[in-house]
Amino acid sequence: MAATLYEWMTPQQADEALRRFVAERVPALQRLRSALADHDRAPGALLDGTLESVAPVWERIAGRCAELGVAPETLENDPTRDSWPSWARHGKLVDPHPPAPTLALLDGFVSYLAEVLVAAVPGAHWRIGEHRISDHPLLNYPVLATDHHQVFLPALPLYSAYQSAHGRDPMDGPEMLAHTRRTISALRRAAPGVSQEPLVSVVAEVGCFDVGLRTDIVEQHPALLERLVAELVDRDGVGSVHRYGPAALVVDVPDWDELRLKLWLTLWLQRHLPG
Repeated sequence: MAATLYEWMTPQQADEALRRFVAERVPALQRLRSALADHDRAPGALLDGTLESVAPVWERIAGRCAELGVAPETLENDPTRDSWPSWARHGKLVDPHPPAPTLALLDGFVSYLAEVLVAAVPGAHWRIGEHRISDHPLLNYPVLATDHHQVFLPALPLYSAYQSAHGRDPMDGPEMLAHTRRTISALRRAAPGVSQEPLVSVVAEVGCFDVGLRTDIVEQHPALLERLVAELVDRDGVGSVHRYGPAALVVDVPDWDELRLKLWLTLWLQRHLPG
């Protein structure tokens, strides 16, 4: 039976999921060190804890993820599921999905990235994602947070692993480093004039989804929406994408649910919005 998604957890379940996630951090990093050592790399030199090390560490992991491809089994029939990190079991994965070795590498990278971020922002700590908006994308997730920002660290590495596994454009080392720098800035202070509202909202309608982007995104980056539409319509299963307002879309994607579409759009925007 599939584990409960973070989105549907009770407060008690979310609290237990956070404890489990935190307990996995040290073992995951140890496994990453072993994996790097097994591939003729000196993990002590590569994993030196510096911000600049994020790029080469991610390049190594991303390359291996591309080699591993996708799991041969469906999510329902994958016998390795019980061995996955808890964030993968409680998260929204879809088929074809990354295999267990890829998820283990990503889990190690999450632990390493957390060490780099906490070194840069000592006040950052693990907590349960919360927001006054009940369907906020990080609700109930284990997040690294300060008083004004929270981030679910596995999100973009997992997104990139899916890109690699499906032969699409993954995040490279400099891109992951740039994302890490943006995260540090966001954890340190709230940027003036930047909305803390969700990047995107998705509402299921009859036979389609009604999508709204945060208004400041389109106002400040008008070309970005056209690029988003072009990439979304190229995804498997997406029938059509129509823009009916400055920041509004109608998406026909019969095989996706509301959560999957919201996650894809959120991660795409997190990757492509300028810092």
